[in-house]
Amino acid sequence: MILFDLPVYQFIMSIFPVSMSMTVIMKMITTLGSSIVIVAGLISVAVLIRDKKYFKIFVFANLLAIILNNIIKLIVHRPRPSNTMTLAVETSYSFPSGHSMMSMVFYGLVIYYVRKFVKKKWISNLLTVVLSLVILAVGITRIYLGVHYATDVLAAYVFGFIYLFVFIKFLEKLESK
Repeated sequence: MILFDLPVYQFIMSIFPVSMSMTVIMKMITTLGSSIVIVAGLISVAVLIRDKKYFKIFVFANLLAIILNNIIKLIVHRPRPSNTMTLAVETSYSFPSGHSMMSMVFYGLVIYYVRKFVKKKWISNLLTVVLSLVILAVGITRIYLGVHYATDVLAAYVFGFIYLFVFIKFLEKLESK
């Protein structure tokens, strides 16, 4: 793992040198994958969307993803990085990154529905790019803050993407009936 994790950590730290302002920015971005922001996003979905079926889908998808993430953390039992500069405090296990996985699931599902329902192509494309950048940025912040190895983030993206793919296929199968 050191052959991948350490060079990625060093690369991120070379692009984003440690400073008080950079750390504040990274902590702000990382909150976009936090439970508080995901719950606020779910409430926003409930308020903004007339069809409460989609709110229920969002809640179910995210709750199931949280459970899956926690099960994987308990099975793997990987401790947090200790050989990096820790700029934030986390107490749960490291693998996979919960912020990264939940960003992939939550924002990925938003992207799916944007692509499905937003008629103006330029708005759909813009939102897809912005939300994809949010997913990527959250993962980068977890490495920068020293609370995850790069492999934690990468695995979270893979697990989140596979989960999202299977969940969407299941939804489409239900909708076609």
